Amino acid sequence: MLKVTLIAPPQGTSYPQPPLGLVLLAAILEKNGYPVNVIDANALQLKPEDITVPPDTDIVGITAMTPTIGTALKIARRVKQTNPRIKVVLGGPHVTLLPLETLESSPDIDVIVRGEADITFLDLLKAIQRDEPLNGVVNIHYRNSNGTWVTQGTTAEIVMDDLPFSAYHLLPLKAYRPHPPHGMRLPFAAMVTSRGCPYHCAYCSKPVFGSKFRAQSAERVVAEMVYLQEKFGIKEIAFYDDSFTLDKKRVHAICALILEKKLKIAWTCETRVNLVDKELLKNMKQAGCYAIAYGIETASPEIMKTLQKDITLEQVEKAVQSHREVGLQVVGYFMLGSPGETPETIIQTVNLAKKLKLDFAQFSVTTPFPATELYDIYMKGRQDPPQWENFIYASTGNPATPVFESDKLTREDLKMWTGRAYRLFYLRPAYIWRRLLRCASWAEIKMNIKGLAMLLRSV
Repeated sequence: MLKVTLIAPPQGTSYPQPPLGLVLLAAILEKNGYPVNVIDANALQLKPEDITVPPDTDIVGITAMTPTIGTALKIARRVKQTNPRIKVVLGGPHVTLLPLETLESSPDIDVIVRGEADITFLDLLKAIQRDEPLNGVVNIHYRNSNGTWVTQGTTAEIVMDDLPFSAYHLLPLKAYRPHPPHGMRLPFAAMVTSRGCPYHCAYCSKPVFGSKFRAQSAERVVAEMVYLQEKFGIKEIAFYDDSFTLDKKRVHAICALILEKKLKIAWTCETRVNLVDKELLKNMKQAGCYAIAYGIETASPEIMKTLQKDITLEQVEKAVQSHREVGLQVVGYFMLGSPGETPETIIQTVNLAKKLKLDFAQFSVTTPFPATELYDIYMKGRQDPPQWENFIYASTGNPATPVFESDKLTREDLKMWTGRAYRLFYLRPAYIWRRLLRCASWAEIKMNIKGLAMLLRSV
C-alpha cells in the first residue's frame, strides 16, 4: 500500500488548534488500510525547512488556507528537493478556489484536490497505486506531459454518520492550547459535526463544504465525545461547526444523550443569534455547555446590511439576555474595517459590546477572502496581485497587516483601532469586577489569567 504523510503548515499562532480536516482524512485512510502519519508543523512550531517526511513516504498531502498557501508551497518545494519521486497533493479552501493559479505558481504540486477530500483522496490513491490515468478521478486538477488537465464532475455526497472518528492518536495532543475563553478544562479537543451553511454572509465563500447543511446524528456526535474521553482523557470539547444550532431538534437530542449517558464533559460551540432560544440554551447548559460564540460583527445596521449577515441588533440583544438568564457565557465576534466603516462606527461597535455586557469580545479586521463579495469590493479597480500571507484576521496575538484600506481608515488606523477596541472593552473596572465575581472555580481563574496575558501582549 502507498504510504501517506499529511502536513499542516505553520501559522505562527500561540494557540494551535488540531487540524481537523487532516486527522479526519487520516482516519479515513487508516480505515482503508493505508499507512499514514500526520505532521502538524503549526503545533510543533516547525518551519518549512525543518519538516522532514519519512523516507518511505509515497504521497504527501498538504492542506492550505489563504494565509498559509505560501508556506504550503515552500513545504512542497522542500519535499520535492529531498525526494523528487514523492507525489505532492495540495488541498484546502484556497486551492479549491484558485487551483490553476496555484498550479501555475509552483512546479512542485502534482495534484490539487478540490472541495471535500474524503472520497476524492481515496480515489486518487487507488489510481496512483494501479498506475491508472488520473482523468478518471473527479474533483482534481493535475499536471501531465500535455500541460494542466482539469477533470470534471463531483464525488458522491458524504454520508456524515459514516465518517470515522478523527485520528487524534496521530497528533501531539499536549501541544494544543485552546484560545481563551476555551480551555476551562484540559485536555482539550475539537470536533466538527456538520458541514455546509445556508446563509450568505458577504465575507464567507464556503469553498469546501458548500451551502447545503448536512449533519451527524446525535448518536454519532455523542459516540465520538465518549470515545475522546475514554481514549484520550478529554475533558473539554469545542464544536467548530459554522452554526451548531442550525438544527435545534438535533442539538436537543445531543443534550439528552449526554445527560442520559452521564457524560461529564465541558463544551462550547459557535452559532448565530437567530438560531437559539431560551429552552435550547437551558438544555445546552445542563448538558455541559458553558459558553457560546456569536458573529455579531458590527453595531451599524448599514454595515450589517453590506455584510449580508441577515440578523438584527434586536436579535443580538434578545440572545444575550437569554444567556444571562440561563447562566451561559457569551463570546461576541466583531469585524472592524468593513466597507463603510468609520472611527464613529467602530466606537458604536465597541459601545455595543460593552452595553451587552459580553463575557468576552474578539475584535478582528475584516478580511476579504477570495471568491467572496467582499473580495470583489476590495479588488475593484486594483491591478496589483494580492499578498495572500496578509489575508488573516488581525486580532490578539496576530500582528498581520490588514488587507482592507479606505479613505476613512488606513491600515495603520485599523491596527490602532483593533488594539484600542480591546483596551476600551477589557480594561474597565466594571468588566474586571464582573469577571472576578464570575470566577467560581480554579479552572475559571486560570482561564481568565491566560486571557489577560494574551490581551496584555496584544495591547
